[in-house]
Amino acid sequence: MRGILAGLGVALLLASPALSSLSAQSVSVEGPAGSPLPSLTPAFTVRASGFGTARPLRITVLVGTSADFLAGVVADTAIVTSDTVLAVQLLRALPSDGVVFWKARVEAPGITAESAVTGPRIVPSWLTLVSPNSPSGDIVEARRPTLTWRSARLDARAGPWKYEVEVLSQNRPEQAATGIRDTTWRPPTDLQANTPYRWRVRATLPTGASVQATSAGTFLVKDQPFPAVTLLYPNFPNPFPTASAFATCIWFDVAAPGARIALDVTDLRGNLVRQLIPGPDGQQDFLPGRYGQGEPGTGSSCSNRFIWDGTGNDGRTVAPGVYLLRFRSGLQRATFQRMLFLGR
Repeated sequence: MRGILAGLGVALLLASPALSSLSAQSVSVEGPAGSPLPSLTPAFTVRASGFGTARPLRITVLVGTSADFLAGVVADTAIVTSDTVLAVQLLRALPSDGVVFWKARVEAPGITAESAVTGPRIVPSWLTLVSPNSPSGDIVEARRPTLTWRSARLDARAGPWKYEVEVLSQNRPEQAATGIRDTTWRPPTDLQANTPYRWRVRATLPTGASVQATSAGTFLVKDQPFPAVTLLYPNFPNPFPTASAFATCIWFDVAAPGARIALDVTDLRGNLVRQLIPGPDGQQDFLPGRYGQGEPGTGSSCSNRFIWDGTGNDGRTVAPGVYLLRFRSGLQRATFQRMLFLGR
């Protein structure tokens, strides 16, 4: 009899509704597939089961930058409901170019259950400059080139994007516009030919959150007619090298009828460091034209024929410091440009 009662007690214990419900709860959360995510404001569907008649349910979607959610929680959306299936739409943009994880938590009186953690997933960039944006530079034909960029998708209730655009020459703003809703812009007035420009865009959300991107390289407007005077342009980048340029680019114009050119790098005392013209090809007499520019369609604003990479005539890298670019045309007086070599 005692064995029968003991067995009956186990059976009654297993059949207890409270313990049955405690052992059967499950939570799942479905989010967007793929990485990077298709939107900065993704939507989630949470499903809860095994909670019986326990109500209300507090359903929370957590999005964080670490799988343990101990720090870097960027979204914590809690909704009190009686439904066991709930759609949750984030309206705050996730961090640009970040990595995120997510999970769901469901709480009822005396009961808490969580889903598995999903991630890592990459968040798309808030802002990407498209064109012109070659790291090695671009050459454009138009004096008012079209600048193009794009932003990641987000829910309409989180937007719209607003943009500010600047065109820079030697890090100084030349032309600018604010309150732009489109993702293209053309300068309202002509840009100067044979001048390296950079451009940047700031994208801002209604919350005030913003991000800024600057073009990876310079662009220049190519001037087709022969130059009126022979001259040396400021080298760029300066200082150098940079993350995108191992050498500094040198441009110069030669007016009609042509000229004999000498181009050297010297130290501040005038001592010769590197002879650039004549170079290995021996050319010293130049016809009228513009020299040093890359060709349209090559993705570079610089010709590798007219650069200085920080080496001397002996092929060794020189010490970091200030150097002079000395340019002479025929019997004219030499002109100089200061260059700051950062070393390697």
